[in-house]
Amino acid sequence: MRAVAVLLHLIATLTVFAQEDLRYHHHKLIRFDVSTDQDLEVLSHLPFDKWSHGRLRKEKITFRVPAEALHELSNLNIPYEIIHDNLQRIVDTERQHMKRNSIPLHEAVVARSANLSFDGIFNDWQSYETLSAYMASLAGVKQLPSIGNTYENRTTNAFSFGSGPLGIVYHGGSHAREWIAPATVAFLTNQLITNYTDLLELFTFYVIPVTNPDGYEYTRDISGDRYHRKNMQPNEGSSCIGTDVNRNFNYQWGGSGSSSDPCADDFGGPSGFSSPEAFNIANFVAGLQNIVGYVDFHSYSELIMFSNGYTCDGQVKDYAALNEGAQIAMEALKSESGETFGYGAICPTIYQASGSANDYMYNVLNITYSYSIELRPNQNDPSLSGNSGFNPDPSNIVLSGREITAAMVALWRYVAQQLTFSEATGISKTSATTAVNLMRRRLRRNFVE
Repeated sequence: MRAVAVLLHLIATLTVFAQEDLRYHHHKLIRFDVSTDQDLEVLSHLPFDKWSHGRLRKEKITFRVPAEALHELSNLNIPYEIIHDNLQRIVDTERQHMKRNSIPLHEAVVARSANLSFDGIFNDWQSYETLSAYMASLAGVKQLPSIGNTYENRTTNAFSFGSGPLGIVYHGGSHAREWIAPATVAFLTNQLITNYTDLLELFTFYVIPVTNPDGYEYTRDISGDRYHRKNMQPNEGSSCIGTDVNRNFNYQWGGSGSSSDPCADDFGGPSGFSSPEAFNIANFVAGLQNIVGYVDFHSYSELIMFSNGYTCDGQVKDYAALNEGAQIAMEALKSESGETFGYGAICPTIYQASGSANDYMYNVLNITYSYSIELRPNQNDPSLSGNSGFNPDPSNIVLSGREITAAMVALWRYVAQQLTFSEATGISKTSATTAVNLMRRRLRRNFVE
């Protein structure tokens, strides 16, 4: 089969190329138009970075392709279009913007002389240190002890705010290249504290802005790899670095939807919880009391999802409630920005993913309202050719923050309405009565207003 020969040649070409250069000069974004099962089979073996967050199925599927491999694509006999001709141009533009904005602010944070204003924070992609300093500067936010160190011995910073009897955990940055997720987490925190004091009396919020700071900082470094996805943990017997933090949770670990290849972006690691980042997240959440909600922010594709990810068979017992919550969040988001996010269970909605944080939170820690959200842009958005999925213009930070705030406020008010004494695990009946009555009073007041 000619396609097999083409694939073998592409793999050999890319192996040499990957050892020589991490830059993206003339790397293309290629969108294939998939129409047959044979097309799917061929594309499933392509040695390229797949950018489309979706199942391999008959639709348009996007890959990042080095210029050296472009001439081989016509031999696959699958129609395609070039939606961006040179990704390095995008990366260079991004870094020039950072030189004028986030890098000087980072230097001021390190020197303890920074002015951490709203406008200064949300006009660019900030460093891990800057985001942490900003979170700690917000009135009413308490910096917690580190939830644990990363492979490179960074502390993983966590924060809390609110005084309610029930807990919500949310975080971003498990995948290093998804810069809009930590920025959106910080924006959401600012908005909750500033504008939604009623929710602060219903819930205590626990926030980890960046759960994979090693990888995040590597993508920001001028000598790093902008499109690195994993953590920075070495892999024995391989020159490829990193484990996918969101495939390393010890529930249905190592199944379909993750890879055993250390060079794959979805490499699940040598064992469940082998990555300190996944272990730290799980250990932190397990040690909290009365957690009723969890949200893991990613990008990109504009999706609101829930368990299960490890299998597409059947539905979880709380499917109806989770699906309704996702729909309510989607409608609130659409009212805010006009964007339409898809929603549903992870596996049928995006792809099969074993060893994920969301499945662990739902199935092991019994957090019913556990969600994974893929932020903007929409992978089918025509503007993707100008902004590309992992490199949205910094102007999208505020836009994403506003629409996600609307979605999360609606979702968490829905959660408050759904709570019963039996779901408020670990709370006395008296405390639960107080909490639920308070929720109902607040909700009624908001509806009247």
